[in-house]
Amino acid sequence: MIRKTALLTGIAGAFLIAAPAFAQDVTTPQTPEPAQAEAAPAQPQSLTLTPGATVKSADGSELGKLVGAQNGASGQELTVRGADGSVRPVPVAGIRQDGDAIVVNASLSDFQAAAPIGGEAPAEATPPADAADAAEPAQPPADEPNT
Repeated sequence: MIRKTALLTGIAGAFLIAAPAFAQDVTTPQTPEPAQAEAAPAQPQSLTLTPGATVKSADGSELGKLVGAQNGASGQELTVRGADGSVRPVPVAGIRQDGDAIVVNASLSDFQAAAPIGGEAPAEATPPADAADAAEPAQPPADEPNT
């Protein structure tokens, strides 16, 4: 009987001594695996938005010159002055910098289809047809005598 008690007490003592070891989590290696060590941490891309910078579409065609940025109906937008002189919005989705130029996902046709900002009319390259009539006043100035 004493043998059974001594045997059972020894087994119970072994379990009590080993219990904290069973309760611990598996240890993680202190050194990272080689595949993870080679991966470069992703850093956010920084952009320099300078008014007057060239804005291009993804296919490389020039949309115009950067005027600024604004919050529009569809979120943040760049304001770009096109070749016709009108300022139009361009969405900032997919924007990146290529040297001094800013590249956006909008195509040239998307840019031209966008409504000008603030109802601006495009700058006219040629004078209106009745400009010759406007150059000659209908009535003489008040300080000149009528003859």
